[in-house]
Amino acid sequence: MQRFLCFLIGVFAMAWAAGAAPAFAAKPDCGMNTGKAATGEPIPIGAVTTMTGLGSFKEADDAVKAYFDCVNANGGIHGRPIAYHDEDDQSKLDVAAQAGKKLVVDNKDYVLVGSTSIIECIPNEKLYIDQNILEIGLGIPPQCYQSKNIAEINAGPRQSGIGGLDFARRKLGIKSAVCSIPKFPGSDYSCGGAEEWGKKFGVKVTSIYSDPVSPDYNSLVLQILATGYDVIMIYGTDDIGAQIYNSAQQQDGAAKMKWTAPTSFYTVRFPGAIDTKYWNDRTWINAELAPLDSKAKDNQNWLAVMAAYGPKVLKDSFSQAGYIAGRVAVRAMLTIKDPKKINRNTVTAAIQNMKPYPTDILCQPWYWGGPGAMEHNPNHVTRTVTIHDGKWKNVEGCYDDEDPGLASVEATEKKLGIRISDTAK
Repeated sequence: MQRFLCFLIGVFAMAWAAGAAPAFAAKPDCGMNTGKAATGEPIPIGAVTTMTGLGSFKEADDAVKAYFDCVNANGGIHGRPIAYHDEDDQSKLDVAAQAGKKLVVDNKDYVLVGSTSIIECIPNEKLYIDQNILEIGLGIPPQCYQSKNIAEINAGPRQSGIGGLDFARRKLGIKSAVCSIPKFPGSDYSCGGAEEWGKKFGVKVTSIYSDPVSPDYNSLVLQILATGYDVIMIYGTDDIGAQIYNSAQQQDGAAKMKWTAPTSFYTVRFPGAIDTKYWNDRTWINAELAPLDSKAKDNQNWLAVMAAYGPKVLKDSFSQAGYIAGRVAVRAMLTIKDPKKINRNTVTAAIQNMKPYPTDILCQPWYWGGPGAMEHNPNHVTRTVTIHDGKWKNVEGCYDDEDPGLASVEATEKKLGIRISDTAK
């Protein structure tokens, strides 16, 4: 289930086809912007990420590292460079627990930034609380959104799925939906959210769980089509998605139901891996962050940083989110004026108490919510894109996901005065 080789041909040419080429005229904005390399005592920061096993989200970590490298070349954190290191959880709970312990207990990292995992929040949630360390990353299972010590940049597959299905309800007139996801610990949180959403809006929803170890995509597509439902929300990484879409095309699947997918399909290379003539304006992808080709300031800075410090990093939503995670951590640490006082406890307090962070890459400011916040889902306002004439096309701007489980999160936002910055509602 690794990124398969046929994607490698023309991957970066696809960045231009998608309109995601960086604006080289802009100089990267990174931290203190001194132009001088940091030489002080390193600040240890880590991440636990799924790199092998059920998939790979390494581009998030790579984007974090690229941004931190830029920060280190521009004064670091009041003269102290960031020493960043990530660990592969191999999609295994026991390995994720070992990786978390290595970073938090053995390496004594100050904060975890960019962790992007299928399962790591599950075994490590209690460890982070016990060790008074925070994580800012990208998550999938419920523990990533319901823990006092974890706040993610991404909306998460639950929100992305609900956002995609709700677009289909509002704009495509669907009355029934299939939610299909590989079976792994916590995956029922995503399709379970779709089922809750369906009950709220009178949409019949059924869930189909696939084998993540030995997948048979042809059989999966036939099982989905056999339901006769109006729409499918199909989960997976973009390489898996391409295989599923190619199997669906063989069955003329786009003529039999609407096809939606979460933000993991929104990469510069996905259109090149499927028949875009067949899928032209026939699939709708939820985008948790800004359009990859956005000309807005922060998105252009992401592209400039990647061009200068991470030219091989895949341009997708996970890369965007990794960059934002790095900026959030740096912004918080720079509030600690005495470099000698930068440690785990002061970094934890700085992040918990930081003001909401506005960025054009997200539809609303990212926030922690104070040291008393018990759950976090600061990104739940998403967009929708489609493939048109071989390229990505934006079809709906920021729209708040209709998740029945967000009541307490939205109450916190009301107290903080958080507002959607670019809404189509």
